[in-house]
Amino acid sequence: MKTPLEAFMTWFDSRPLALRQNLAHLFMVVTTEDAVHMTADPARSLKTFRAWAVRRDFPLRIAARMFYIRSVFDMVVFHHHEMLPEQGLPPGNIVQISGPQWQAVFDSWKQLRQDELTDTYIHSWTSWMIKLHTETT
Repeated sequence: MKTPLEAFMTWFDSRPLALRQNLAHLFMVVTTEDAVHMTADPARSLKTFRAWAVRRDFPLRIAARMFYIRSVFDMVVFHHHEMLPEQGLPPGNIVQISGPQWQAVFDSWKQLRQDELTDTYIHSWTSWMIKLHTETT
């Protein structure tokens, strides 16, 4: 059984570097109150996001993190065109990608959401991890 985090990171890491940087940057921009993260370049945002996303923690906290990541990525992936400025051009630190590239991201994200990032899957994994932990202590 692949963990929700492993499934997400496999999906995320299979995206082109520029796209990973921009997805991480958008995540940091919409979730932080720290202006440093809002103005960071996408490469730094990727490093910060990855370190936060993969850090070890208790199963309930990992599940909560996955729900958080899933919600923000839903907004970014499903509504990316609405997040661009009025002129339809991306800001200087956001790389524009083609329609077919976004369609591939959209389709693969939708599939991941239907597989390892469903509520049921995340809850089942969390329950299994908690049960496993209780049996070993």
